[in-house]
Amino acid sequence: MNTLNTHNMAQEQQLWNREAAINRLGGNEGLLNRIVEMFLAQITQKQQALQKAVNEQDIEGVRFTSHAMKGVSGDVGADAIREKASSIENKAKRDDLTEIAQDMQELDSLIEQTIAVMQS
Repeated sequence: MNTLNTHNMAQEQQLWNREAAINRLGGNEGLLNRIVEMFLAQITQKQQALQKAVNEQDIEGVRFTSHAMKGVSGDVGADAIREKASSIENKAKRDDLTEIAQDMQELDSLIEQTIAVMQS
């Protein structure tokens, strides 16, 4: 395997740790596929709700929505989204939205990349 393919596989696994998700489900790939479908249906709605809370400077809405996003991402093994949502949640708990525009850009990019990996 060449280095580029190895890097791409490592990057994809950081976005979506499919193997860990399957292991948590006892190897049930059918169940994982259903959970992925639910995740794909929910993540865009949660992304929009988080952006709305950010736009309205609703710190409790940011905290709540990022927490929910962290949960659904963790369920499906979308580790990069989970980590970024956790970071946003922790900042909101500290009433710190100073870097929220940058955080949202990074989160939006991670969501886009993760969806692409899951759908491929």
